[in-house]
Amino acid sequence: MNRRILIPAALAATALLLASCASDPAPSDASDAGDGATFVHPTIDGLEIGFDKQPESLIMDCYAYGSLHEYGLEPDALFGFECDSPFVMGDADISGIPTVGADAEINVEKLAELRPDAIIGQGDADGWSWFDDDVNAQVTRVAGFIPLPSADDIDGRISATRELAAFLGADVDTDRIQQDDADLEAAKQAFSDAIGDADLTIMLASPAKEMLYTGVGFAQANLLEELGAAIVGPDAPETGNPWGQVAWEDASSYDADVILVESYSDDYAFTADLWEALPAVEADQIGTWSSKGAMTSRTYADWLTGLTQLVESSRSVA
Repeated sequence: MNRRILIPAALAATALLLASCASDPAPSDASDAGDGATFVHPTIDGLEIGFDKQPESLIMDCYAYGSLHEYGLEPDALFGFECDSPFVMGDADISGIPTVGADAEINVEKLAELRPDAIIGQGDADGWSWFDDDVNAQVTRVAGFIPLPSADDIDGRISATRELAAFLGADVDTDRIQQDDADLEAAKQAFSDAIGDADLTIMLASPAKEMLYTGVGFAQANLLEELGAAIVGPDAPETGNPWGQVAWEDASSYDADVILVESYSDDYAFTADLWEALPAVEADQIGTWSSKGAMTSRTYADWLTGLTQLVESSRSVA
């Protein structure tokens, strides 16, 4: 049975719920676990997650699989959001992988029956981001939860995710991974050259019926700024929800020549009069981005290559 060195306080209250399908927790001292293993989290200060043995049987949310698939790691089951998003999943084939939940729901009994060594997904020391505390208490009773790393910058996130992949037994220094890293550096340079030759402003956004949400301060926006792009939109809030919030009647006050829409694709269906009236939308200068895309060099090399093509084909319209 896996155990965490940092354990949610609610764990004890849920022990009886899973007593019939989960064994007793191991001793709290990871050093006494014989052939056990401890993952020292690279981006959550002080978080160490101990396991009785090197984790082999893995349950992942789709964000985790999208990133770890690159290193040849496969889950015994999946759960979570955006399992059909190409930006999140890349070329990962999930057709033969069972699920233990979808969106914010999970079948804890089915999860426990699989007896995983570790559960991996978006979250923090207390568990998965979209589960209530009582659900996280049950989930972390089944197996140790490893939150995906979330550094301040994209390169840091890729590197920290690679640390996790290495801990899980992946070879993170293959010729293909080295080529992906080289492709990312080349894509950065190509985008920087293209945006330097263009007089364009870029907004990262997620339009919704109630308002326009914007991504100033997100790691993806910061990457583009570092490469020379002018990013427009309201500053990120100092606390709480990181999305900027723009009332639709104020959306045109941010002069964006290009708008990158969260999870945009050819079948994107959002429409609103004030959205359609924005110059970038009228000019069809729309691209994609994802605040939770797979944290791999391949993903970001491909993304920047697409953005370079968009920049080169766009004009100043704002």
